[in-house]
Amino acid sequence: MIFKNLDPQDALISPFKTFKDFTFTNVDSGSGVYAIEGLSGSWHNFNTSTAESHSFGDYSTISASLGKDPWSLGTWYKIPTYWSMRHLYYRDGNKPFYSFGNTDTNKCYRDLHNRVNVISIPQKFYSEGIKPKSVKLTDDSTDVTYTIYDDGQGNLYDNTYSASFAAFKSSSWDGSNLTAEGSGSAIGNIFYEHGVITITDTGSYSQVGLGNGTDGWELDFKASHTIYEHEYMCNIGKTEFNTTTNISATSGRSGSITVAPNSPDAWRVFAPGDNPDGGSGSVKTSYNATEFAINHTTHSDFSPYVTTVGLYNDHNDLLAIGKLGRPIKRDKDEAFSIVVRFDV
Repeated sequence: MIFKNLDPQDALISPFKTFKDFTFTNVDSGSGVYAIEGLSGSWHNFNTSTAESHSFGDYSTISASLGKDPWSLGTWYKIPTYWSMRHLYYRDGNKPFYSFGNTDTNKCYRDLHNRVNVISIPQKFYSEGIKPKSVKLTDDSTDVTYTIYDDGQGNLYDNTYSASFAAFKSSSWDGSNLTAEGSGSAIGNIFYEHGVITITDTGSYSQVGLGNGTDGWELDFKASHTIYEHEYMCNIGKTEFNTTTNISATSGRSGSITVAPNSPDAWRVFAPGDNPDGGSGSVKTSYNATEFAINHTTHSDFSPYVTTVGLYNDHNDLLAIGKLGRPIKRDKDEAFSIVVRFDV
């Protein structure tokens, strides 16, 4: 017997979270991480040729002549950006379940005025979401360097006023009296599942994240990704798996082999009927494996070595192979188990 069904209780799949560090700056637009400004305005007579916008990449006169976006990495318009953010995340401050993100108004403060700065991160970097409390945005595009952190609830705050921010959350932040103005208040939000960072403060932080000036900004965060560990307990009884599937044990095998002259029991090495001259020679150049094994492999005292475990589905398709660190001799009088683990 070389196949055996696994008992369902011997299979275990365990998910666990992994986190990877990423760092981007305002000059990494080629990666797909963009900083865009959104401005409130009317859609009436909106015209892309005159509307304020941000463009990234290289300019192509050929694309322009064909009426296409001439910028290789695209163009984002400020008015549509603003209304997109408003619709997705700030539609109704009193009814946060109309929007994406944290819906607990006692923990997440959202307030959008007439402008917003947006840093957008592609999903290929954040995977299932940005890890809460892993975001650090450093902006030194002006005379003042701002270090912005997230609080794990979707709020962004200036680290300089971290104590004031904590006091603001614990006292005046009751879901009905959300007057977050001044030092120590929330200056924006992060939407972890979408990889979107917004700076909504219209005062001192209005230029944060735009990349203006000579230095710009740097963004650090951890991406979340779930890996599933598969564990299969392969239990082998005393009388099971006592035969070998090694092709060298079948009669009519092929290949070349050399033994010392006059070696005793040389017949055990070569296929039946082969009689190498002087103790060395070649067997047949090709063969078809047979179900007939060399005599000594069928002896009751024969003990094969285990080297590989294969996992199959119900259609006998080989799905996974486990290689042992070293061959294990199969003792017919003992039962044992092999644990196969792999991550997906």
